[in-house]
Amino acid sequence: MNCVTVSRRHALQTSFALTATGLLVPRRLLAAPPTNDPAAKLGFAWTGKLRWDHVLDLSTVAGSGEFWDARVEAAQAQLAAKGGGVVFFPPGTYRFKDDLQLRSGIVLRGAEPAGATSARDEKFSPPSKIIFPRYTPSFTGSGTPKETAFKGIVLADPATAADCGVVHLDLDNGHINLPETEEHRCGARRLVLGCVLRNAAGIMAEVPSAKDNQPGWLRYPHKFRAAIRVHASEHALIANNRIAKSGEANFVMKDYPLEDRAKKLVPFDVLFDYDNRPGIYLNHHCVGGAGGSGNDGTPETHPWGFRKGLACVDNYVFATVRCAIGFCGDGVVCSRNTIRFAKDVPRPTVTGTKASYGSATNDNRAMELRGWRWVVENNDYEVFSNVCSDGKYRINDGEGLMHEDHCNSTIVDSRLVGNRGNSYLSLFHVGAIDGLHVEANDITSGHISAIYVTAARHKQPGDFPIRRVTIVKNTTRGNGIRVQGWPSEKVVVKDNRHIGHQPAALFNDCPSAELANNTNYEVKQSPVKK
Repeated sequence: MNCVTVSRRHALQTSFALTATGLLVPRRLLAAPPTNDPAAKLGFAWTGKLRWDHVLDLSTVAGSGEFWDARVEAAQAQLAAKGGGVVFFPPGTYRFKDDLQLRSGIVLRGAEPAGATSARDEKFSPPSKIIFPRYTPSFTGSGTPKETAFKGIVLADPATAADCGVVHLDLDNGHINLPETEEHRCGARRLVLGCVLRNAAGIMAEVPSAKDNQPGWLRYPHKFRAAIRVHASEHALIANNRIAKSGEANFVMKDYPLEDRAKKLVPFDVLFDYDNRPGIYLNHHCVGGAGGSGNDGTPETHPWGFRKGLACVDNYVFATVRCAIGFCGDGVVCSRNTIRFAKDVPRPTVTGTKASYGSATNDNRAMELRGWRWVVENNDYEVFSNVCSDGKYRINDGEGLMHEDHCNSTIVDSRLVGNRGNSYLSLFHVGAIDGLHVEANDITSGHISAIYVTAARHKQPGDFPIRRVTIVKNTTRGNGIRVQGWPSEKVVVKDNRHIGHQPAALFNDCPSAELANNTNYEVKQSPVKK
């Protein structure tokens, strides 16, 4: 078979094509596969260097049967032999039996959606559909084998795969995982663009737990397997994807035994929730010590955590738990994303083995910001905590945009601008801040403060400097602002506005901060640190 270039000469050599629905269609009636750079309007120069004009139409690849695994592998092999290119999926439905192994130099591309072009629109629907096996639960014995489902698009060689990605495909029962190796080796220039994913969950190997006397048929979603996960040594893009609400694949496990505070097994009804997972991880790493311990990550200590050329833009993420978007790098751009969490979700367990209580955490947060020089702009989020096993109290989470001390670096030359959300901005106990601009955010929070900018570590003595920080033109609702650190230099808090019947607190723990023109705040000045 030949590849399609800008002309259709090669495609027309065969008079008929087998479509994904099994129909033979005259090739002259099929539209030519696209050869443009679908990410061009985003302005990242590296995406234009991929081999978009070297296309192989999957309908021209010989094969038969219900599943398309072998035909996609054959198509990738043909392209790889000629330096890479695009495997094009014409509109239709494609079923896969196993993981789809993506090769280096290959982009899997479907047809562009008609109508809605933004993933933030619920009508956004790429016409090229990929269906992976759905898990069919069994509630006896060892249950249905885990290997029968939980598949997705993965890299054949994570250590070296470069110039590859997934574009305009609608995935059901499948995730997208373009990872690195355990030694942090990975290729460059990876992208996921314009896709829809639903029912994208993994499973925890720790469940069922023999030591906790759990029956073999139990299953619990993996806490850290994101619906979309991308690592790259340089240049990665996750853009205009929709991680949609699942639901139809969820199932209830009755009499699921969980250990309570008295270490007794208590039965609960536990939902296997396909949205109980992170949404998007982009080079997501732990680059420092545990919370409050210091050991901040730097490019010298954690080079894999400070990779450059990373962007996560224009995505829609639905979740019921965990972190909707998490990233780590140097200069990451995370903009114009919409995040929606479900409200009042019962969560009898966050571990799969123990009952949940108010002290538990499920990391329900809109974003985890890690690294240096990130730009987080114009994101819109609604995030909520889950309900504990007692059905009354809430789990200890429900956080907004967070660059916290845990597993992180200090803050260097970063921007938090134009975001709107229902939970706090938390630049929290980070150890040191040297360059931060917080402007025009509209934040509602019932917490102590709606905006935290705190360099000082929790209950730790010593100097935690805060320098070159501006907090300007923000709107807070519910509560106010806290800024903290010493020594302080060039810290400006001005032109902020609080919406409420009573003034909100503006906690100022920076000895030399400039406060000006802040409306409806009561300044609470801490004593100057000696």
